[in-house]
Amino acid sequence: MNLALLQRDLGAARRVATLLLALLLASTAANVVLAALALHASGRERIVVVPPTVNKTFWVEPERVSAEYLQQMGYFLMQLVLNVTPQSADHQSRVLLQYAAPAAFGELRNQLATNTERVKRDGAATVFSAQDISVDERNLKVGLRGQLTTYVSERRISEVMKGYLIEFQTTGGRLTVAAFRETNPNDPLETRSAGSAPASR
Repeated sequence: MNLALLQRDLGAARRVATLLLALLLASTAANVVLAALALHASGRERIVVVPPTVNKTFWVEPERVSAEYLQQMGYFLMQLVLNVTPQSADHQSRVLLQYAAPAAFGELRNQLATNTERVKRDGAATVFSAQDISVDERNLKVGLRGQLTTYVSERRISEVMKGYLIEFQTTGGRLTVAAFRETNPNDPLETRSAGSAPASR
């Protein structure tokens, strides 16, 4: 057996092992740096959203959203709750509950079930014509003020000014509904009073 050949192979094996160890250390260091950068960036990202049916853009951060997003979500949810017929009430309630905050799910479900039962029992349809939408971006609230018109058998039976407040929560950039209730039409965001009225149509 050639001792010189064995020594040469051993040296080559050591060089390969050293190279692999260096590559492993470099990879580990790169992973540590990437993890640190990701940790540093978490909570700072801002997602710019361009919805397909809206001309405005809005931004979403993990714990905040823009006033434009709140306004558009408030208008969308208002239509689900207040623009209903006996035929559409069940479907629209199911859609709204997909946006419910977990802690508010049960209360919203009961509220929507009560309203749906009343609409079906009376054979009524309601239409809400928003005249003003106000946004409290800091507290994730949307206030709506407008005319609520009720029809029975295609005959208008009432038209009254109403105010509604939608309270949101956000986690990781996802906006959920914490409450939807009737308020004073002169102060839908409840900026002047702490009291609130139960939700109704």
